[in-house]
Amino acid sequence: MRFNLIDEKWIPVKRHDGTEEMIAPWEVTDRFVENPVVLLNASRPDFNGALIQFLIGLVQTAAPPANGVDWKIKLKKPLEPEELQIKCAAVRNAFELAGDGPRFMQDFDRIDTPEKSIARLLIDMPGEHTCEQNKDHFVKRDSVVCMCPACCATALFTMQTNAPSGGVGYRTSLRGGGPLSTLVVGDERHNTLWHTVWLNVLENAGFLASCGNASLAAEACIFPWLAGTRASDSKAGIDTTPEDTHPAMVYWGMPRRIRLTLGTLKAGRCGICDKRSDRLIDMYREKNYGMNFTGAWLHPLSPYGRNKDGLPLPAHAQEGGLFYRHWLGFVQEDSSDKRTPARVVHEFREIRQQSDWQFRLWAFGYDMDNMKARCWYEAKMPLLQIEASQREHHEHCVAAMIKTAVEIAGNIRTAVKKAWFRRPSEVKGDTSFLTTSFWQNTEPDFYETLQALKEDLGSGGDTMACRAAWLDSLCKEALVRFDAYAWEGPIEDADPKRVVIARKDLGRFNRGKKIKDLLELTVEGQPKASAVSKRASKVRK
Repeated sequence: MRFNLIDEKWIPVKRHDGTEEMIAPWEVTDRFVENPVVLLNASRPDFNGALIQFLIGLVQTAAPPANGVDWKIKLKKPLEPEELQIKCAAVRNAFELAGDGPRFMQDFDRIDTPEKSIARLLIDMPGEHTCEQNKDHFVKRDSVVCMCPACCATALFTMQTNAPSGGVGYRTSLRGGGPLSTLVVGDERHNTLWHTVWLNVLENAGFLASCGNASLAAEACIFPWLAGTRASDSKAGIDTTPEDTHPAMVYWGMPRRIRLTLGTLKAGRCGICDKRSDRLIDMYREKNYGMNFTGAWLHPLSPYGRNKDGLPLPAHAQEGGLFYRHWLGFVQEDSSDKRTPARVVHEFREIRQQSDWQFRLWAFGYDMDNMKARCWYEAKMPLLQIEASQREHHEHCVAAMIKTAVEIAGNIRTAVKKAWFRRPSEVKGDTSFLTTSFWQNTEPDFYETLQALKEDLGSGGDTMACRAAWLDSLCKEALVRFDAYAWEGPIEDADPKRVVIARKDLGRFNRGKKIKDLLELTVEGQPKASAVSKRASKVRK
C-alpha cells in the first residue's frame, strides 16, 4: 500500500456552501474566494482537534511566515494551493503512512510484539484490563474492528499527540497525557480553515527561538520516525529534551513505538467514518520505552503553569468542563498561580489583534484519569480587544471576578454538604457536579460584564457598578443551585433544620467581607480606596 499524507485527499472538510469532501493538506486554500474550506469534518471531535494541530504543525514546519508583514499579507491572501504544495513537497518523504521505508509516526524498526486490535489506537477505547474485568459498560470492545487509511492516520497522530500513560515504559506525549490546546479562531471575516491555521502559526524567527535547538537541521531531529528511536529503556536510558531536537519537534513528538500491520488489508466499511475501502487496517504492534520527553518543553498551543521545580507544566483538562473559570491562564496571565496563556494566544493579544476584530479562543482536550479517558471537553471564549492604557485595570477586575466566582462555587459545595450530612468534613468523593451548572448559568453574565467593564473604562467611568452587579448575579445563582440540590441528600440523614441553616450561611458567606474584599467593595457596596479605584481615577484623567 502507498499512502502519502501530503499527496492523498484524506482530510475531511466542509466548504462554505456545506459541501463535504476530502482534501490533501495543501488544498486548504483551494477556491479560497468563491467557496473556501471552512471546517474540519471528522467523525470524532478528538480527530478534529488532532487534524487542526496537524495542519498548523505542517504549515509551521514547511511554510511559516517570514515576518509580521508576511503574516498579515497571507492572512488576507493566502498561498495558492500549488504554492503550498511545493512547500509541503520539501517534507513529503516524512509523511508516508506505509511502505518499506520510514513510516509516518511509526517506529523506524520492525516490531515483533503480539498484534493488537486497531481500535486500541483510540484513546477512549477500553484497555485490556477493563475488558478482562468486563467493565467496558459505556464504550464497548470491538465497536471498531478496522479503519481506512485516512482514519488510521488520524488515530495514529491523535494518539502520539495526546498519549496518556499506558503502563510500564509506555511514554506520554510531549505535553503529558491528554494535554489541553488553546487556539485563536476567527470572526466572520476570518472564518475559513486557512484562517484558523494561519492565526496559530508563528513568525519563523520567533518560533525557532521559542523552544528547541534550531541548529539541528537533520530531518530526523524534526520527524523522529526517520531514524532509529531514542529509546528510553533501562539499557539506553535516553531522555529527550528540547536541546536534543529542532523546535518543530513540538508538533511531531512520537512517545509511542507503534507499527501498523499492513500485510493483510481488508475490504469493507471503516469503523470510524463508515466509508467503504479495500485497504482497511485492523491490527498494529506496539513496544514500550519510546521517546521520553523531559525538560522545559514549551508547545505554542498550550497554556502553562509551573511545577515545584519551576519547570513549565502544560495545562490539562479537568473534571467539570471548560468554562470562564479558566480565563485566567487561558486568555490572560494569572500571576498569582504563575499560569500563562499559550504562545499563539499571547502573540495574538499583544501584537496581532486589531480593534475591529472579534476573535475567539478555542480550547479542547481530554480529561484523563491516568490511562482512562473520562471525557473530551471543548469550549470557545471571546477575545476582547482592550486599549493598552486600560488593560491593567480591566484584567485586574476580571481576575477579581473569577476568583470571586471560584470562592462562591466552593461555598455552594460546602453548603450542600452541610445540608446533606451531619459531618460534612468526612464526606469523600467528587462533588464537581454541584457547581458545573453554576459555571454554565453564570457564563453569559460573565461575558456581558466583560463588555460592560470595557465600555465603562472606555468612557472614563468607574467599574464599581459592574463589580457589584456581578456579585449579585453570583449570589442569586448560588441560592438557585443550593435549592436544586439541598433536598436530594440521603433520606436517612435528612434534616430540614440543617438545610435551612446551611442556606442562610451560604447567603451570609457570599455577601461577607472576604467576598467583598476580593471584588474590592465595602460591605455597604461602596468602592474601597484601593489600587483599582486609584487606577480608575488615572484612567478618567
